Amino acid sequence: MGHFKPIKSNRASEDVVSQIKEAILSGRFVSGSKLPSERELTKEFQVSRGVIREAIRILELSGFLLVRQGFGGGAYVTELNLSHVGNAFLDLFQTSKLTIAEVAQVRLYIEPEVARLAALNFDPSHLELLEEAEAEEHLPYRSYADRIVRLTRVHKVLASICGNQFFEAIVRSMLKITAEMVLKVATDHNALHGPGEHLPLIQAVKDKDGDRAAAEMRQHLRRFSDTLVQMEDVYRRRQSEGTLDRLEQLAMAPPVEKERLP
Repeated sequence: MGHFKPIKSNRASEDVVSQIKEAILSGRFVSGSKLPSERELTKEFQVSRGVIREAIRILELSGFLLVRQGFGGGAYVTELNLSHVGNAFLDLFQTSKLTIAEVAQVRLYIEPEVARLAALNFDPSHLELLEEAEAEEHLPYRSYADRIVRLTRVHKVLASICGNQFFEAIVRSMLKITAEMVLKVATDHNALHGPGEHLPLIQAVKDKDGDRAAAEMRQHLRRFSDTLVQMEDVYRRRQSEGTLDRLEQLAMAPPVEKERLP
Protein backbone atom coordinates (compact mmCIF):
# COMPACT_ATOMS: atom_id res chain seq x y z
CA MET A 1 0.00 0.00 0.00
CA GLY A 2 1.44 3.39 -0.98
CA HIS A 3 2.07 6.38 1.24
CA PHE A 4 0.54 9.00 -1.04
CA LYS A 5 -2.53 9.79 -3.16
CA PRO A 6 -2.41 10.35 -6.94
CA ILE A 7 -2.21 13.98 -8.02
CA LYS A 8 -4.96 15.33 -10.25
CA SER A 9 -4.40 19.10 -10.27
CA ASN A 10 -2.54 21.59 -12.41
CA ARG A 11 -0.31 22.44 -9.44
CA ALA A 12 1.22 19.00 -9.36
CA SER A 13 4.57 19.83 -7.74
CA GLU A 14 2.88 21.95 -5.04
CA ASP A 15 0.53 19.10 -4.19
CA VAL A 16 3.41 16.63 -4.04
CA VAL A 17 5.27 19.00 -1.69
CA SER A 18 2.17 19.35 0.48
CA GLN A 19 1.64 15.60 0.84
CA ILE A 20 5.28 14.80 1.56
CA LYS A 21 5.51 17.64 4.08
CA GLU A 22 2.37 16.37 5.82
CA ALA A 23 3.85 12.86 5.95
CA ILE A 24 6.98 14.24 7.62
CA LEU A 25 5.16 16.52 10.09
CA SER A 26 2.74 13.74 11.08
CA GLY A 27 5.61 11.36 11.79
CA ARG A 28 4.98 8.88 9.00
CA PHE A 29 8.53 9.64 7.87
CA VAL A 30 10.81 10.30 10.84
CA SER A 31 14.14 12.08 10.95
CA GLY A 32 16.80 10.07 9.11
CA SER A 33 14.35 7.94 7.16
CA LYS A 34 14.59 7.68 3.39
CA LEU A 35 11.76 8.60 1.05
CA PRO A 36 10.70 6.10 -1.64
CA SER A 37 12.72 6.35 -4.84
CA GLU A 38 11.83 8.77 -7.65
CA ARG A 39 10.41 5.87 -9.63
CA GLU A 40 8.22 4.76 -6.72
CA LEU A 41 7.03 8.31 -6.03
CA THR A 42 6.24 8.82 -9.70
CA LYS A 43 4.08 5.71 -9.61
CA GLU A 44 2.31 6.62 -6.34
CA PHE A 45 1.57 10.22 -7.25
CA GLN A 46 0.95 9.34 -10.93
CA VAL A 47 2.96 12.34 -12.12
CA SER A 48 6.09 12.76 -14.22
CA ARG A 49 9.56 12.30 -12.81
CA GLY A 50 10.19 16.01 -13.46
CA VAL A 51 7.37 16.92 -11.07
CA ILE A 52 8.84 14.66 -8.38
CA ARG A 53 12.31 16.16 -8.84
CA GLU A 54 10.93 19.69 -8.55
CA ALA A 55 9.05 18.79 -5.36
CA ILE A 56 12.15 17.17 -3.85
CA ARG A 57 14.19 20.26 -4.74
CA ILE A 58 11.67 22.54 -3.00
CA LEU A 59 11.64 20.36 0.11
CA GLU A 60 15.44 20.26 0.16
CA LEU A 61 15.69 24.05 -0.11
CA SER A 62 13.17 24.50 2.70
CA GLY A 63 15.15 22.15 4.93
CA PHE A 64 12.80 19.17 5.11
CA LEU A 65 14.99 16.84 3.06
CA LEU A 66 18.67 16.14 2.49
CA VAL A 67 19.51 14.64 -0.91
CA ARG A 68 22.51 12.32 -0.97
CA GLN A 69 24.25 11.12 -4.11
CA GLY A 70 26.01 7.86 -4.88
CA PHE A 71 25.68 4.52 -3.10
CA GLY A 72 22.85 4.65 -0.56
CA GLY A 73 21.75 7.96 -2.04
CA GLY A 74 18.27 9.37 -2.07
CA ALA A 75 16.10 11.90 -0.26
CA TYR A 76 16.39 11.67 3.53
CA VAL A 77 14.22 13.41 6.12
CA THR A 78 16.15 15.96 8.16
CA GLU A 79 15.70 16.69 11.85
CA LEU A 80 13.12 19.45 12.12
CA ASN A 81 13.91 22.39 14.41
CA LEU A 82 13.27 26.12 14.59
CA SER A 83 15.97 26.86 12.02
CA HIS A 84 13.29 26.09 9.45
CA VAL A 85 11.17 28.86 10.94
CA GLY A 86 14.15 31.17 10.75
CA ASN A 87 14.72 30.31 7.12
CA ALA A 88 11.06 31.00 6.31
CA PHE A 89 11.24 34.39 8.03
CA LEU A 90 14.45 35.17 6.16
CA ASP A 91 12.69 34.44 2.87
CA LEU A 92 9.97 36.90 3.87
CA PHE A 93 12.58 39.57 4.59
CA GLN A 94 14.33 38.98 1.26
CA THR A 95 11.02 39.63 -0.53
CA SER A 96 10.32 42.77 1.57
CA LYS A 97 7.40 41.11 3.38
CA LEU A 98 9.10 41.16 6.79
CA THR A 99 10.79 44.22 8.22
CA ILE A 100 13.60 44.63 10.70
CA ALA A 101 11.22 46.63 12.91
CA GLU A 102 8.92 43.59 13.18
CA VAL A 103 11.78 41.29 14.16
CA ALA A 104 13.06 43.90 16.64
CA GLN A 105 9.62 44.14 18.27
CA VAL A 106 9.56 40.39 18.92
CA ARG A 107 13.12 40.44 20.27
CA LEU A 108 12.17 43.24 22.66
CA TYR A 109 9.37 41.08 24.06
CA ILE A 110 11.36 37.86 24.39
CA GLU A 111 15.02 38.58 25.10
CA PRO A 112 14.59 40.77 28.21
CA GLU A 113 12.64 37.88 29.77
CA VAL A 114 15.38 35.47 28.69
CA ALA A 115 17.96 37.74 30.35
CA ARG A 116 15.84 37.89 33.52
CA LEU A 117 15.58 34.10 33.68
CA ALA A 118 19.30 33.71 32.96
CA ALA A 119 20.08 35.98 35.93
CA LEU A 120 17.80 34.02 38.22
CA ASN A 121 19.31 30.71 37.06
CA PHE A 122 22.91 31.93 37.08
CA ASP A 123 25.44 29.90 39.05
CA PRO A 124 29.29 29.79 39.10
CA SER A 125 29.36 27.09 36.42
CA HIS A 126 28.03 29.66 33.92
CA LEU A 127 30.68 32.28 34.66
CA GLU A 128 33.31 30.92 32.27
CA LEU A 129 30.80 30.67 29.41
CA LEU A 130 29.78 34.31 29.77
CA GLU A 131 33.31 35.63 30.20
CA GLU A 132 34.60 33.68 27.20
CA ALA A 133 31.72 34.94 25.05
CA GLU A 134 32.44 38.55 26.07
CA ALA A 135 36.19 38.17 25.52
CA GLU A 136 35.64 36.85 21.97
CA GLU A 137 34.00 40.15 21.04
CA HIS A 138 37.39 41.88 21.26
CA LEU A 139 39.33 39.42 19.05
CA PRO A 140 40.19 40.25 15.40
CA TYR A 141 37.52 39.04 13.00
CA ARG A 142 37.89 37.39 9.59
CA SER A 143 34.71 38.81 8.06
CA TYR A 144 31.58 40.70 9.02
CA ALA A 145 29.79 37.38 9.37
CA ASP A 146 32.46 36.23 11.83
CA ARG A 147 32.12 39.52 13.69
CA ILE A 148 28.35 39.06 14.03
CA VAL A 149 28.81 35.52 15.35
CA ARG A 150 31.15 36.86 18.04
CA LEU A 151 28.86 39.75 18.98
CA THR A 152 25.79 37.51 19.32
CA ARG A 153 27.45 34.79 21.40
CA VAL A 154 26.51 36.44 24.69
CA HIS A 155 22.85 36.33 23.64
CA LYS A 156 23.18 32.61 22.88
CA VAL A 157 24.85 31.88 26.21
CA LEU A 158 22.11 33.71 28.11
CA ALA A 159 19.50 31.74 26.19
CA SER A 160 21.27 28.49 27.01
CA ILE A 161 21.24 29.19 30.77
CA CYS A 162 17.74 30.68 31.02
CA GLY A 163 16.29 27.25 31.77
CA ASN A 164 13.81 27.12 28.89
CA GLN A 165 14.82 25.18 25.77
CA PHE A 166 12.00 26.67 23.72
CA PHE A 167 13.13 30.20 24.54
CA GLU A 168 16.65 29.17 23.54
CA ALA A 169 15.47 27.84 20.18
CA ILE A 170 13.46 31.00 19.50
CA VAL A 171 16.38 33.27 20.39
CA ARG A 172 18.75 31.34 18.13
CA SER A 173 16.24 31.62 15.30
CA MET A 174 15.85 35.38 15.80
CA LEU A 175 19.60 35.88 15.98
CA LYS A 176 20.05 34.06 12.68
CA ILE A 177 17.44 36.26 11.00
CA THR A 178 18.93 39.42 12.49
CA ALA A 179 22.43 38.46 11.40
CA GLU A 180 21.35 37.99 7.80
CA MET A 181 19.50 41.30 7.92
CA VAL A 182 22.62 43.04 9.19
CA LEU A 183 24.73 41.55 6.41
CA LYS A 184 22.20 42.78 3.88
CA VAL A 185 21.60 46.39 4.97
CA ALA A 186 24.30 47.54 7.40
CA THR A 187 26.71 50.13 6.03
CA ASP A 188 28.53 50.84 9.31
CA HIS A 189 28.98 47.78 11.50
CA ASN A 190 30.91 49.73 14.14
CA ALA A 191 28.06 52.20 14.61
CA LEU A 192 25.60 49.34 14.84
CA HIS A 193 27.29 47.26 17.55
CA GLY A 194 30.72 47.29 19.09
CA PRO A 195 32.63 44.97 21.43
CA GLY A 196 32.05 45.45 25.15
CA GLU A 197 28.47 46.64 24.90
CA HIS A 198 27.19 43.58 26.77
CA LEU A 199 29.24 44.26 29.93
CA PRO A 200 26.43 45.96 31.96
CA LEU A 201 24.07 43.13 30.98
CA ILE A 202 26.61 40.47 31.94
CA GLN A 203 27.23 42.14 35.31
CA ALA A 204 23.51 42.18 36.06
CA VAL A 205 23.29 38.47 35.28
CA LYS A 206 26.34 37.72 37.45
CA ASP A 207 24.70 39.68 40.26
CA LYS A 208 21.59 37.51 39.81
CA ASP A 209 19.54 40.70 39.43
CA GLY A 210 16.76 39.63 37.07
CA ASP A 211 15.02 42.99 36.75
CA ARG A 212 18.27 44.81 36.02
CA ALA A 213 19.30 42.17 33.48
CA ALA A 214 15.98 42.56 31.67
CA ALA A 215 16.32 46.36 31.68
CA GLU A 216 19.91 46.20 30.35
CA MET A 217 18.87 43.81 27.57
CA ARG A 218 15.94 46.04 26.63
CA GLN A 219 18.14 49.13 26.48
CA HIS A 220 20.79 47.32 24.42
CA LEU A 221 18.24 45.97 21.92
CA ARG A 222 16.49 49.31 21.51
CA ARG A 223 19.69 51.13 20.61
CA PHE A 224 20.78 48.37 18.25
CA SER A 225 17.34 48.04 16.63
CA ASP A 226 16.82 51.77 16.15
CA THR A 227 20.16 52.04 14.35
CA LEU A 228 19.49 48.99 12.19
CA VAL A 229 16.00 50.20 11.24
CA GLN A 230 17.49 53.51 10.09
CA MET A 231 20.01 51.61 7.96
CA GLU A 232 17.24 49.48 6.49
CA ASP A 233 15.22 52.60 5.59
CA VAL A 234 18.17 54.03 3.69
CA TYR A 235 18.84 50.69 1.99
CA ARG A 236 15.21 50.21 0.89
CA ARG A 237 14.96 53.78 -0.39
CA ARG A 238 18.18 53.62 -2.37
CA GLN A 239 17.22 50.18 -3.68
CA SER A 240 13.82 51.42 -4.91
CA GLU A 241 15.44 54.48 -6.50
CA GLY A 242 18.03 52.32 -8.20
CA THR A 243 20.78 54.46 -6.68
CA LEU A 244 22.44 51.75 -4.61
CA ASP A 245 25.59 51.86 -6.64
CA ARG A 246 28.44 49.41 -6.84
CA LEU A 247 30.64 51.36 -4.45
CA GLU A 248 27.97 51.29 -1.74
CA GLN A 249 27.42 47.58 -2.24
CA LEU A 250 31.14 47.05 -1.82
CA ALA A 251 31.03 49.14 1.35
CA MET A 252 28.55 46.65 2.80
CA ALA A 253 30.67 43.69 1.76
CA PRO A 254 32.90 42.10 4.42
CA PRO A 255 36.66 42.66 4.41
CA VAL A 256 37.02 39.12 3.12
CA GLU A 257 34.60 36.84 1.30
CA LYS A 258 31.23 36.80 3.04
CA GLU A 259 30.48 33.69 5.06
CA ARG A 260 27.06 32.14 5.45
CA LEU A 261 26.10 32.19 9.09
CA PRO A 262 25.52 28.91 10.92
